[in-house]
Amino acid sequence: MVKRISLTILIMSSTVSFLLLGLSNSASAQNMTNQMTMDNTTIPSHEKHVLDKLIVAQNVPLRGQLTAGDYILLMDLTPFATSVEGHNHIASKIPCTKEALPEVTIFVGVAPNLTSLDLGKPINNGTLNGKMLDLSDEGKSCLYHADLPNGVTDIGLINTSNRTIDFDTGGYSVTFSIHGTAAQHLAANETEK
Repeated sequence: MVKRISLTILIMSSTVSFLLLGLSNSASAQNMTNQMTMDNTTIPSHEKHVLDKLIVAQNVPLRGQLTAGDYILLMDLTPFATSVEGHNHIASKIPCTKEALPEVTIFVGVAPNLTSLDLGKPINNGTLNGKMLDLSDEGKSCLYHADLPNGVTDIGLINTSNRTIDFDTGGYSVTFSIHGTAAQHLAANETEK
């Protein structure tokens, strides 16, 4: 079941990546085509390079079961990494305890160096058309929002509870909005502010 979840997420992420990624203009595409030889042995090079950027807004529905201690890779941005301070965000509707503590942990970083993301306190009250709306139901599901740090390429979710979680029972999901720059530019400190 976990493999099916991972495959579904991988296909969704790949589809979004292919739709959002592209060359900065058709002249660049033509330039790369012109640099290829007939035997395809020449690797295209950047002449006048523009920073490679990635912007992703993605909702990942959580489905199936996840045993205690197991994880799901939600997104791999490689060769990109989060890069614009304050423009990388995650919202998650995930299982929580009666004390409003998340039963799963969102982890971020550059694999294999990962850290837990501080989700903060759940968002409890909202409004819909001027009427009160309970956004968190402690003991079942809670809504959390957090900013992602710069330099993240990998985002995942690990079951930190002591039980198997059934994601099919709660309408659980994780939503990202990410601004990224190609990782080689981050290493060279070539990001735009």
